[in-house]
Amino acid sequence: MQSFPVLRGQIGTTEYFITVMKAAEVVKSLKIPKEMPEWDDESLEERWQREINYERVKKQIAPYLAEDDDRFFGALVVDILDPDEVVFESLRAANIPLSRAFGFLGDAVGILYLNGRERLVPLDGQHRLKALDFAMNGKDEKGIDITSFRPNAAIANDDITLILVKHEATKARKIFNKINRYAKATSKADNLITSDDDEIAIISREIADEEIGSRLVNWKSNTLPASGESSKFFTTLGTIYDASLFYIERVISDGKPNLTTKPSVEVSKLWHQELKKLWGSLLSDFIIFRDAVHDKEATGDSKRAEMRNSYIVAKPAGQVVLIMAIARVLATNGDTLSGIIKKCNKIDWKSDSPLWLNILTKSGGRGDVIISGKTALNFASRMVAYMLGEPMDDTELKALEAQYVNMFDPALRPGKKLPEVI
Repeated sequence: MQSFPVLRGQIGTTEYFITVMKAAEVVKSLKIPKEMPEWDDESLEERWQREINYERVKKQIAPYLAEDDDRFFGALVVDILDPDEVVFESLRAANIPLSRAFGFLGDAVGILYLNGRERLVPLDGQHRLKALDFAMNGKDEKGIDITSFRPNAAIANDDITLILVKHEATKARKIFNKINRYAKATSKADNLITSDDDEIAIISREIADEEIGSRLVNWKSNTLPASGESSKFFTTLGTIYDASLFYIERVISDGKPNLTTKPSVEVSKLWHQELKKLWGSLLSDFIIFRDAVHDKEATGDSKRAEMRNSYIVAKPAGQVVLIMAIARVLATNGDTLSGIIKKCNKIDWKSDSPLWLNILTKSGGRGDVIISGKTALNFASRMVAYMLGEPMDDTELKALEAQYVNMFDPALRPGKKLPEVI
């Protein structure tokens, strides 16, 4: 016989019970459907829970639980299978003397009794359940040691909130579907604003605040409309983040850094130093950026709107391309940041320039219609890096020119060549 102190509640026709259980007991007591003996015999209709993404558990959730002393997550919704003998006894029904201050709690608070043959299965929380196991024990679903973090035995004593629901087949499937269908993922902007693990997000917020000025950064969206209240903006938080991350990957880290946990103090200091230097240099020495942020008050808003309509690099896509290109050159040809920025000032960044046709602007030279997406930004940054002096061997150069020429209609391709190197 098992017993749990619980708070009883009801939503619609669904009775539920809230309790707290130690993490070690949660991992021991709860089973995901795939671990149940009858899983292989279940029909597709009955397999209403989704497969676990073990890579996500191993690389994101478990490291957070193992390494962050401030770890926290919400309640697991748990289905009680075979609940026929489950009994709830309230404090009042147990004839426990209560003061008037308890009010309705006398009927809502009590003990939930299980005979021990029930099975507890998460309707919502499979990934968190496995993450608790991985984080405590340091082994994955195959029993193989996880080397990316150290297991944290202290998690075993964490208090995990459970919402227990007696199993009814149709209702269980419906609860699972509704919880997951209507759960809205946080936006990229929300994640960048709130993240305390992603060091690039932290630095991006500092750059937005201290280097550019919060008033000129769109924190909520990754676009900059041409008119209205948004016309005051110079850039977006997402743009700062994407460009800064590429810069760190190419110039500092030599590959993608792990952003799910905080880096060492030394690495953090280096990233802060290099990104502040990058953005500070651009805002002071790159003429278009300098002019756009010269007057950060409302009196400068019309100027920013005008520049956004006139220059590719006054738009988010162009800003990312610029910094990607700078990173490519810095990582390869030994030039200095200030030297590269001087060359950047010699490029024709006007939106209606033929230079950007089919590269970052739509055919017909309409500078207000920007081609975006990873493929377009990657190629545009390669082309700008080439113009800035990124070294290329003959094979690379021919491949770049062929890709450039193929972006034009066949009738326009003869005689097309890459722009001149500055």
